[in-house]
Amino acid sequence: MSSLRGLTKAEVEERIKRYGLNVVPEKKESLIKLFLKKFTGLTPYTIEAAAAISFVLGRYVDFTVMVALLLVNAVIGIIHEHRAEKAVELLKSKLRVVVRVLRDGEWTDVPAEYIVPDDVVKLKLGDVVPADGELVTGHLIVDESALTGESLPVDKNPGDKVYAGSTVLRGEGVVKVTATGVSTRYGKTVELVQVSKPRLIIEEITASITKGLLAADVFFIVLVAIKLVMSRTSFLDLLPFTLTLLIASIPIALPAMTTITLALGSIELAKAGVIVRRLEAIEAGSMMDVICLDKTGTITENRITVREVVPLSSEYSERDVLLYALLASEDDSKDPIDRAVLEAAKEKGVSKQGVEVLEFRPFSPETKRTEAIARVNGVEVRAVKGAPQVLAEMDKGLDKSRYETLIKGMSSRGERPLAVGVEKSGVFKVVGLLGLYDKPRDDSPLFIKEIKEMGVKPIMITGDNVYVAKTISGVVGIGGRVVTLKGVPREEIPSLVEGIDAFAEVIPEEKHDIVVALQKKGHVVGMTGDGVNDAPALKRADLGVAVSNATDIAKLSASVVLTKPGLRNIVDIIKLGRMVYRRIVVWSLNKVVKTFQIVYFVAISTLFLGLPVLTPTHMILMLFLYDFVTLSISTDRLRPSKKPERWNIRKLVTISVVLGLVKILELFLALYIAIDYLALPLDQTRTFVFYVLLLSGLFNILNFRETGWFWSSKPSLTVALSIVGDIIAGTVLVYQGWVIPAIPLHAVVVGFLYSVAVTLMLTDAAKIMAFRLFGAV
Repeated sequence: MSSLRGLTKAEVEERIKRYGLNVVPEKKESLIKLFLKKFTGLTPYTIEAAAAISFVLGRYVDFTVMVALLLVNAVIGIIHEHRAEKAVELLKSKLRVVVRVLRDGEWTDVPAEYIVPDDVVKLKLGDVVPADGELVTGHLIVDESALTGESLPVDKNPGDKVYAGSTVLRGEGVVKVTATGVSTRYGKTVELVQVSKPRLIIEEITASITKGLLAADVFFIVLVAIKLVMSRTSFLDLLPFTLTLLIASIPIALPAMTTITLALGSIELAKAGVIVRRLEAIEAGSMMDVICLDKTGTITENRITVREVVPLSSEYSERDVLLYALLASEDDSKDPIDRAVLEAAKEKGVSKQGVEVLEFRPFSPETKRTEAIARVNGVEVRAVKGAPQVLAEMDKGLDKSRYETLIKGMSSRGERPLAVGVEKSGVFKVVGLLGLYDKPRDDSPLFIKEIKEMGVKPIMITGDNVYVAKTISGVVGIGGRVVTLKGVPREEIPSLVEGIDAFAEVIPEEKHDIVVALQKKGHVVGMTGDGVNDAPALKRADLGVAVSNATDIAKLSASVVLTKPGLRNIVDIIKLGRMVYRRIVVWSLNKVVKTFQIVYFVAISTLFLGLPVLTPTHMILMLFLYDFVTLSISTDRLRPSKKPERWNIRKLVTISVVLGLVKILELFLALYIAIDYLALPLDQTRTFVFYVLLLSGLFNILNFRETGWFWSSKPSLTVALSIVGDIIAGTVLVYQGWVIPAIPLHAVVVGFLYSVAVTLMLTDAAKIMAFRLFGAV
């Protein structure tokens, strides 16, 4: 049934019904469980405690607002996590492992999830084994470290078992599938494609800022509590107030903000042709200052052409050299050198017409040459093409000095020399050299220019010799400082990596060592690659980029995968990464300043007045309205930086403190206007302060998204509509007196105009001055 013709379509469908798809099902939590989880953690517990106390005290309005905040946050969180999960599923569906399978007597490409028991699968270098099976023909060397933890490769001969999740390091073979999906050794522990969501540096840094704010808040809260106790405020009135102050310091919207920002960033990149496998790649893209570029297939087209033909004597013409090279090439070969010779011969009108090929011997790694026995014009000859040094040893009468000079000349022009020889009447002679050239991609020079302008240093890494490396790196604009690591001890590599434009004659282990050395020097490092030999470096790099024609193992090792040829999409990764970074910086700046506005202003004013200037209801309502809008920052159109980003906590905190102090002064002036100028009673004063606090926080979003004046660029439509919607909602609340005491229309107008004047003029001017003094964050 499943002989050399493979399975039929009907047999495949029957097996899919019986065994299911070749996937390991993911355990997903129920929607109810996910929803309930939203009510756990520091922030929800604090709000729940405040709500419970409010209910016991009979403050049902406070209780209702707090419960509404918890419910809305939970719903928003579930919705956006669902969107993020859908985005991840989309990315995973695009990053499919495709397998060569024998079906209905023909070899065809099939996604790995549709492999079934008894399928006949062909595996080659770089493939991921899609299911458990038995090797039928061929020989494989596989890496089973993902399964066994054993780093040494394993030889597989006919009759040996191969396992899903292992990767082919060398050789080719045909495998008959014996188990798929959960029945494989892979079981339920590993997926063929996995998109991980690790903790990000951005989250860790924002969390550290929050801890600092909480520490300062606790100090003020203790002072306020002492003051209110001295003012004979009851403990049951004091507790909800202090708990609410604590809530104001906790970044309620941070998890949703980070999830939305990164998920939207991943979707944007997917549309541009970039599949994000690990979310930290977006962050790495913003901070990357060095990128190591694999030459072949990345900077160059990975399409070898014959650039020049050099006969070694007048006895042989260019056509003769091409003819003997053609005889030593296989007509239907997939070997790139054979294809280059076939194309060059066709262009020059050279063919095998009239020539009888008696025997062909394909390329062998041991002999490093290809041979053919042929009858040319009635004379039997042996045509040979191969490594110049190998053929030089076969030609006893060769002028070695001239030969080496020609080879060096070709190398200096970026060509790889290929020697062509012929044996007649038992005498072998090298008749000429072919200059093989892997042409740089048309877009490579532009790409190099762009990333240099963005502050990212390109370093080319290639296995080719120094001459080829120097030529290609010079042509595309990388630079001419080229070195080889031959004979350099591993521990000395870090002392060489900086100031170098290209590394030549590099072996796979050295690619990894170069990345590690650059990271030890403090660089955030990117790495591009396409082969098995690039996998260790791709996995180690901060931003591992598998190019469009990469092997499966390279794609699974990288953090992003390009689906289009060329490197242009790396610029998109950098720009989007920097934009995402700016969004989270703007959010953090708003959060710290808002904490100053609410917590410190409320605490200090309470110390002076002896009564809370805002009630828990005011504060909870404001946090709800404000945090809802700050989520929209994740969609904002922010200008990416022209240089790699770096978190500078001291600078961020310093600027936030300066602007926070400015905001506190503005709020005390607003308090003075409410009490002395508008002569509002305490309840209405609290609502007036609430309104000014809300509006100034919303206008701050416009301020902090720009280092210059706020009108320097337009926010996204989502940000603009969110701010306008919140202003309308807040205005209706304070004028109609819903949930909180109403204030008269003239007080609403004064509050609005005051907020516009001080925030969009005074605060914006203070922001520009702070950025000039301390530098932009």
